[in-house]
Amino acid sequence: MNREERNYWFGRKKDSLTRKSFAIFNEDDVLIGYISLRDINWLRRSSELGIVFDPKYMNKGYGTDALKSFIYYYFKTLKMKQLKLRVAEFNIRAQRCYENCGFATKESVYENFEDQSLPVFENDNLKEYQRFFKKSDDMLQCNYIHMYITKGMFIDNLKCYPHYPPNTCA
Repeated sequence: MNREERNYWFGRKKDSLTRKSFAIFNEDDVLIGYISLRDINWLRRSSELGIVFDPKYMNKGYGTDALKSFIYYYFKTLKMKQLKLRVAEFNIRAQRCYENCGFATKESVYENFEDQSLPVFENDNLKEYQRFFKKSDDMLQCNYIHMYITKGMFIDNLKCYPHYPPNTCA
């Protein structure tokens, strides 16, 4: 996208009462992904995290760096109490990132997969992923791991956030 298209897209996603989005730029000022919050509950001070990256910028440390910076902002500036997420069990790379950022596992649950057209049981190239899926009532379901981090967990794990000295967190 050019700058105008990018700004229009981001402006449409950015803010509502129950959603917020944050752009992620690399050191060359290239938009490489975004972090979103959905189901924001301002009374309970909680929400659900979503993170998306351009595949060209994956496995370069950007996700962990962006997420650690965002978590600090989430608890320190937004004054939130809990951040939740769900990750597909087959996405080991993302799970490691979340654990490295201090998230803990709550539960593992089969839920409808967003791409119902994925031929996981028909395509031999996807055979290794079949163990993470099942069919239920003709719906493709994936095993999702639900994870969370609380403000207390974040404070206890500040050593994982080397750019932010512990005395700056309340």
